[in-house]
Amino acid sequence: MNLWALFIPIIYYLQSNVKSSRLILLVVTATFVIVDFFRLHVTGAKEIFILFFGSFSRRQEFHRINGATYLMLGCLFTSLLFRKPVFIAAVTYIIVGDTFAALLGQSIKSPKLFQKTLVGSLAFLLSCCGLALLMYFFLNMEGLPLYNLLIGAGSATVLEALPVPWDDNFSVPILAGAVMSLV
Repeated sequence: MNLWALFIPIIYYLQSNVKSSRLILLVVTATFVIVDFFRLHVTGAKEIFILFFGSFSRRQEFHRINGATYLMLGCLFTSLLFRKPVFIAAVTYIIVGDTFAALLGQSIKSPKLFQKTLVGSLAFLLSCCGLALLMYFFLNMEGLPLYNLLIGAGSATVLEALPVPWDDNFSVPILAGAVMSLV
């Protein structure tokens, strides 16, 4: 569950200086990368990590970079590539959409779409569309039109469902941000 990461778009939204926000994001991301490096290469660090965070980790994450580190890297690159409202939307979509997709997709049996469940993908889409409406009507998104936000929600859903070789926590915010910027 990625909901812990909502602090990223919230701080970014509240912070008036984008450079300061990027610096904070860089420091936090570097910390995640360093911790992950030690977790993967230092036996004692790996055991401590498993003790405290093992129940939150997927099996494959015990031997490779974890999803949280990929998310932080995706957020950092997205912040460097796109303007503030696009960053906020793209990052919020992966954080909230992925959480709803996991919760509903794993608890309700449904047909698979690529390697994801149809219910999970619908949960991702509906939560992101709801976020698009909230961001448009309640946040000052600096001129980002509603159709951009909704297209971003739809593209994030499709990109999350596609069977690509890279981690969706990294790729979805970057690619959804690109789609919103090109529309």
